[in-house]
Amino acid sequence: MLLVLSYLNKAAVLIGYILFLLLLKLFEKDKLKVFLIGVLLFPALLYIPINLNSEVGILGKIIDKRGNYYTVFSKKIYYENQWQKYRNYYKFYYGEFSTVPITTGKNVYIYGTIENDFLRAEYMAPANNNSIMMIKDLATNRLSENIQNNEALDILTSSFMGNIRDKEVFQKTGTLHLFAVSGMHVYIIYSMISFFLNFFILKRNLRLILYSTIITFYLVFTGFTPSSVRAVLLLITLNLFRLFDVPVSSFNILGLIGYLNLLFIPNNLMNVSFQMSYAATFMILFTMNHVENQYFRSLSVPIAAYVGIFPIALIHFGEISLIGLFITPILTPAISLLILCSVFSILLPFNFVHSFSTFFALSIKNFVNLFTFWEPIEFSSLFIPLFLWSLVFLLYVWLLQSKEKRPLFNKGP
Repeated sequence: MLLVLSYLNKAAVLIGYILFLLLLKLFEKDKLKVFLIGVLLFPALLYIPINLNSEVGILGKIIDKRGNYYTVFSKKIYYENQWQKYRNYYKFYYGEFSTVPITTGKNVYIYGTIENDFLRAEYMAPANNNSIMMIKDLATNRLSENIQNNEALDILTSSFMGNIRDKEVFQKTGTLHLFAVSGMHVYIIYSMISFFLNFFILKRNLRLILYSTIITFYLVFTGFTPSSVRAVLLLITLNLFRLFDVPVSSFNILGLIGYLNLLFIPNNLMNVSFQMSYAATFMILFTMNHVENQYFRSLSVPIAAYVGIFPIALIHFGEISLIGLFITPILTPAISLLILCSVFSILLPFNFVHSFSTFFALSIKNFVNLFTFWEPIEFSSLFIPLFLWSLVFLLYVWLLQSKEKRPLFNKGP
């Protein structure tokens, strides 16, 4: 709330901060808790949003590269005749020749123009540095060598590393989130790691340390997107509490991670991926807390995520695809196999693995393509759909609350 007010003026932020603490003091008896919340919210008073719609210079790091399409994470920007610290993600196209290869992990200087958060790069100069993120380029190049079909290559690469290029079919059917690395992909990878390590390592604590280390390394392949960072930090934090057998609320951990994320990159507040990721995760955790049956828990995950992201998708895009709600539970197991196909196609030199991966990736796209006849529903006014969603949301919560509650303190996500 305070970050949103900062886009108005600093006086609004200060007034909002004071009013919030006064209201909190009225309803909260614990003075220490009020003090700690005040301290945690204080950094919002120092945040100064920058409205970039002009020529800029950017110092940052390339975190994703696919052909001539790049994603840069900015560290500093040259704006209004001075360098300022400014962390944000920018996607852009740059097709000019460079004597120094521009690879993932390179520190770069970019000169260009930003309009409505879109970067049009006119000049880019890479530094001569090396980074562990070069592994992502090696994996991408290896995959492109082994998978000859461009459509299959795009699907296999995005299932493991995100950032799909050919979005039209998946966007129409509301399944695009399955090919943009999210918490679901992180949990699938984590489950695979757990499955294999359980056969070789008997000590629980050692397994938890290895799980956390390997899943952290996976962030190199995702480009440290907000949703993947959130999911990885959630798992690592939960594992840390497991090591010491301390009961912990998954909701509190989610809130802590969100706070730290915004503390490091305040602009994530306006990032659609960030908003959807936390909304979907909160609803999934809330649903899991009230559903005992394992079968119904699996079925309810896409429904819970859909309920969480519906208003955000509607506000940002003005349309919604209902068919995605029915396709997602069918495709979710297939995504697990698709990730395995991507990993095996990178690691193994066998042609039959590459051929099967190509066939399976194209089969998934053809299956999704069958549902493109169902066009997304567009809304000229947001009031009615948001009002109907609020009724559905209240009904959904009431149905869950009518069940016997599970403890809030979990040993896992």
